[in-house]
Amino acid sequence: MNRNTLSAKLLQALGVLGILGVLLSAYTPLPNALARALAVSSRVQPADAIVVLGASVFRDGTLSDSSLRRTVQGLVLYHQGLAPLLVLSGTTYEGSPVEAQVRAALARQLRVPEKAILLEPHAQTTAEEAANIAAKLHQRGVRSILLVSSSLHLARAVPRFEKMGFRVFPVAADNLPVDTDSPDGRLRLMVYTLREMVGQWLYRLGD
Repeated sequence: MNRNTLSAKLLQALGVLGILGVLLSAYTPLPNALARALAVSSRVQPADAIVVLGASVFRDGTLSDSSLRRTVQGLVLYHQGLAPLLVLSGTTYEGSPVEAQVRAALARQLRVPEKAILLEPHAQTTAEEAANIAAKLHQRGVRSILLVSSSLHLARAVPRFEKMGFRVFPVAADNLPVDTDSPDGRLRLMVYTLREMVGQWLYRLGD
């Protein structure tokens, strides 16, 4: 078998696997099962601080759906009196405003006092968020946090913050439900789940 024939057969096999993967993702409960296995459930209770992890913000200053959900969840926790400090993370994305600052403006509009808001505007990854936020919170004597993110992202975010010495109570703010049953929803769920699984694996390799 020459090299061209071998390459053609390999490409054909990859194409078949790709089609099979799409069909399994869109028309079977496989994405839902994987997401449920990975997702972290909320454990809401009083803590020293609320940490809202970054998501994204558009160039016009509008928070993405996931970012807005996380921010609102953090605001709800604050107004429930579960922690006296609200930490808002999020950097700039391809020329957008700084997400943390956009979130802080919303928090001030919704009656969170300036002294209760702490920003992390520089971190580009979850690992950087954990390190940068830990440096700021340890100076304030913070030992426990309510960590707000999506239930799938929390699977790798919680261990990062625990490694920094915090007692972590996860709080899920999802924009992509794990019980979705539409083909498009399952495809998006599969892509997001696989991304988080790869991210979790890479973080473990780096430890």
